[in-house]
Amino acid sequence: MNGRPSTFWGKLQRREDGEVVAWHPLIDHCADVAACCEALLGLPVVERRLAALAERDALDRVTRARLAVLCALHDLGKLNHGFQRKATRSAAVAGHVTEGLALLDPRGSVGFDGYEALGIERMGGWGDARGKTLVQLLTASIAHHGRPHDPTHCDVNPKLWRDGAPAPLDGLRTLADAARGWFPAAFEDGPPLPAGAAFAHAFCGLVTLADWLGSDTDAFPYTTDDEHDPSGAARMVFARERAQRVLAEVGLDTKAARSALPARPGFDAISTYPPRAAQRAVLGLPVDAGGSIAALEAETGSGKTEAALARYVRLFAAGEVDGMYFAVPTRTAATQLHRRVTQAIERAFPDPAVRPPVSLAVPGYLRVDDAEGRKLPGFEVLWNDRDDARWRFRGWAAENSKRYLAGAVVVGTIDQVLLSGLRVDHAHLRATSLLRLLLVVDEVHASDAYMTTLLEEVLARHRRAGGHALLLSATLGGEARARLLATSSGQRARTPSLAEARVTPYPRVSYRGRSADAIDVAGEQRSRAIHAELWPAMDDDAAIAARALEAARAGARVLVLRNTVTGCLAVQRAIEAAAGLDAEALFRCEGVAAPHHSRFAEPDRRRLDSAIERAFGKDSTASGVVAVATQTVEQSLDLDADLMLTDLCPMDVLLQRVGRLHRHERPTRPAGFERARVVVLTPAERDLAAQIDPRTGRGRAGHGLGSVYADLRVIEATWQSLEADPTLRVPEECRVRVEAAVHSEALAAVAVGERWAKHSQLVHGELFGETSAARLNRVDWSARFGTEDSLFPPKGERKVPTRLGDDDRLIDLREARPRGPFGGEVTQLKISGWLANQERIGDDPTIAVTGQDADGFDFTIDGALWRYDRHGVQVIHE
Repeated sequence: MNGRPSTFWGKLQRREDGEVVAWHPLIDHCADVAACCEALLGLPVVERRLAALAERDALDRVTRARLAVLCALHDLGKLNHGFQRKATRSAAVAGHVTEGLALLDPRGSVGFDGYEALGIERMGGWGDARGKTLVQLLTASIAHHGRPHDPTHCDVNPKLWRDGAPAPLDGLRTLADAARGWFPAAFEDGPPLPAGAAFAHAFCGLVTLADWLGSDTDAFPYTTDDEHDPSGAARMVFARERAQRVLAEVGLDTKAARSALPARPGFDAISTYPPRAAQRAVLGLPVDAGGSIAALEAETGSGKTEAALARYVRLFAAGEVDGMYFAVPTRTAATQLHRRVTQAIERAFPDPAVRPPVSLAVPGYLRVDDAEGRKLPGFEVLWNDRDDARWRFRGWAAENSKRYLAGAVVVGTIDQVLLSGLRVDHAHLRATSLLRLLLVVDEVHASDAYMTTLLEEVLARHRRAGGHALLLSATLGGEARARLLATSSGQRARTPSLAEARVTPYPRVSYRGRSADAIDVAGEQRSRAIHAELWPAMDDDAAIAARALEAARAGARVLVLRNTVTGCLAVQRAIEAAAGLDAEALFRCEGVAAPHHSRFAEPDRRRLDSAIERAFGKDSTASGVVAVATQTVEQSLDLDADLMLTDLCPMDVLLQRVGRLHRHERPTRPAGFERARVVVLTPAERDLAAQIDPRTGRGRAGHGLGSVYADLRVIEATWQSLEADPTLRVPEECRVRVEAAVHSEALAAVAVGERWAKHSQLVHGELFGETSAARLNRVDWSARFGTEDSLFPPKGERKVPTRLGDDDRLIDLREARPRGPFGGEVTQLKISGWLANQERIGDDPTIAVTGQDADGFDFTIDGALWRYDRHGVQVIHE
């Protein structure tokens, strides 16, 4: 050890037995973090976002210096005796957040005037000395450990702050004096500090980010006894130099990358192909300094991903964003997309020395660019055995899910975006980090009312700070589009009538920035006519299997899409029974016949994705194969089937599904499958109203109708649309078809009769409940930081979800490491929230692997028998 702490310590390093082997002086740690804050405030995009929230054109040098001083005080609570006793493993220890905030309690609960000790009166010119502005911002700085606190409710034992050796009061004065020395400009004449609540919330996130950076011991090694300067002056010289370097290596400082681009990069920056109409329209959008929200609506396969990448490069070159977060609905979609984005960034930035890191923001993965990381003891990560200094920090943002949004170019699920707006730990870190980025939300139509309400809140905050967002959808309804784009103006959305919505051109780019505009995309897309055959065989697994096998034996590649895993497995088993497990027609992964759905371990999902793309991908030469799947193949996977059989589903989902039918132009198709055909499986009973409970209004038509797709009015409207005209003309009819099935006027016209009226009542009530739940769970940036309205639920009181009903359980199998159906070890399984609740799985279940065979393994959860094999995770009801 560097000797026993002779003054206040801020960071300790311990051996496994708990013995302290190194310590870092508190004043030096505060210098490290303050230097990072100062460097972050010096980044033009960060400075502009905070200035916009402060309703100013810019943050002047005096204001930035004052904020750095407040950041330097972020860990002042560590000066109390209880915290310092942690170095000796004493039982009488204390924390440092509430203990530090207690110094701001006007009641003087610590036994002395904390304001006087900190020299707050010298900050009188900053706005209001002991008033609300300074208290709010100091509270935001001290509450940097993930959640707001109220300084008026932080009762602590005054003995923690009384004289002793060393004396906390002396430490407070020393720290305050050091901050004045580090940032003398803070005490020059200047405008008052920003008083708005939104600015304080963003500042909390900024301090948190600075603390994460300044606490990295590779970037900021502990001061040795010989190096320690009690005033902190020498450490600040070192910290400033190191902060600048680390911000560049992490990817937060983008000057080098930006200088490698032309002033106005074209589409060729990210692709070798010429741009399509939709891509040209997005590339030509204005580069507004005040921020923007745009929506691209175009059919599946029209190149929306590349359009988003071109938009990012254009905004990045203009200095309007420092990066991009590409949000998709599922983990599988994110892992699929990451490689495509990585390739585009490699093309845009051919010099690896300046190329922004491309991170995968999916918990359980450690992937940056083409490198896979591996967790080491402690918090270290090894990146593909790369030990050069560049890789120590290149993967920094990807190494912890809380700091995903601090990355440069990030591909992940929509959940990470929603977490930035929910009352969960480190929401402010996520939110402030996100402000720097172009926020791209793919498949935006796929969100439910709860998620959409949260997304609207995030978009409103993003736009208020001058940020940029791009929404992508193949099937976005006019009412949803109006609500989402209205977040850019803060005004109530004007909802288009059904007649207006139906005639809105498609494809289209809508834009809200300094101006409001819409660009109708010229029809370069390949027009396809897809004939939909309505077949009332949804409950007849054997008939579905026979028809799929008949087509496969004729040489067709057949996709069978079911709304539920139960339905998927039923048809898979019927096909296996009819054809035999050795039949060539069965889709296989690693030589093993299997369906494609969500109840597989992540490594096996990746194997399944690769296998189905080999069988159904653009370059596949396979023929005569049938794969049974769920919604897992609707997004991201580039599949091309000759024939599709699908359960009846909402029209927007159906159009998404048929995007995998005759997706690419091929020289030939099997005889009889030259025309695109989709067989839509419907209930045998045509009257959906008969499936509605007249007392409750709840509908249950089976196979996900009334559960996965809860609004039977949408199902009925889709069914009627297909009955009226079974030919889907894509993309010409996409707009009309979607509006006829999702617009509120269309749904009202469907809901005729007492049962439908009761069902409508139920649906509206549930939508209201989801919206209310989202508003209850959101972080309210209009609430003054540190007041009751800004606080989070106490830890353990209730879970705040990103998606309602999404309470998945992770089953840890690292100790047993059984082998899965495709040959790999299985270390973790995810049990869906729906299944976990149905089977009453608790938060901390007892897991045991009870048997292993060639096909998979058996295991128990709290004594109940489960199995994992080529059919996925299944519970065995004996």
